[in-house]
Amino acid sequence: MAAPNDDPPGSLAVGEGGSARPTSIITVIRSQAERDPEFAELVARNDVNGNGVPDRNLELIYDELFASPAGDRASEYLTPDRRNAQIEYAIDSTASQGEAAADARQFTENFRPQATATGQLVVFDAVTDIIFNSAIQGLILAIGLTGVFLVISYGVLEGKPLLGVVNLFPILIAIAYLIGTMRALGLSLNALTATILSISIGLGIAYSVHATHRFVDEFNETGDAYESMVITFAGTGGALLGSMLTTSLGTGALALAITPVLGDFGLLMALSVLYSFVFTILALPSAVLLWERYHEARSGGGSSVAG
Repeated sequence: MAAPNDDPPGSLAVGEGGSARPTSIITVIRSQAERDPEFAELVARNDVNGNGVPDRNLELIYDELFASPAGDRASEYLTPDRRNAQIEYAIDSTASQGEAAADARQFTENFRPQATATGQLVVFDAVTDIIFNSAIQGLILAIGLTGVFLVISYGVLEGKPLLGVVNLFPILIAIAYLIGTMRALGLSLNALTATILSISIGLGIAYSVHATHRFVDEFNETGDAYESMVITFAGTGGALLGSMLTTSLGTGALALAITPVLGDFGLLMALSVLYSFVFTILALPSAVLLWERYHEARSGGGSSVAG
């Protein structure tokens, strides 16, 4: 138990000489030896290399230790059958949760008996990883289900199923820019922020759907994609802008919250709405015009042919 302490990983707090600062049954033995001269003599007789850690007659030393006033404390670090022990390590205050948990798991490989990294920090890190993976899967599933729903809706109602895919184009760009903004602001992609990305799909897709639906109405009348898109944003652009401002300002107000988690939530929600609106204005027209050219070529030049 004492051997790995001489070469601890970087996230563990170290004491004099660069060794780790554990609390274990060895700590209890040394503490009892300082208070009880007879016990100290027993430990010294069985300490081969003079490092304060007994190397022989451990059963006798454990019997004396558990029979002493330090017995209750010793039972916190060593089971009655002497087959399992617990060691607690101090963590460097500058280490992140992920670094400390990873180092703790790697550190267990340095022990000769089988060891398992545990504790609140390690368990919380494992739970966080599970939640994060679930959130990423939820994000992918949200994009996929939204795309399927829009393809079916536009196919059944308008006879133009590919417009459902076109609707997703601005949202995908908005998500990419939101992730880049998080990196620039020093916000990590974790369980909370990944969940916000999923929510942003539901909020942001509304701008694209409103614009595309208006475009379809105008396109069915004029048959000209460019003119229809100009009319669309001339008529609905102001409404989309007003909706974006009220939603982003309302959620963005949470950025002033004292709680950092709530502040990050409000900031990212406001940015997701803003980006969804911006890329609906900037990216949707190009995507729609490409869709129109594809169908014009497919139908042999009839731009008004539905498909």
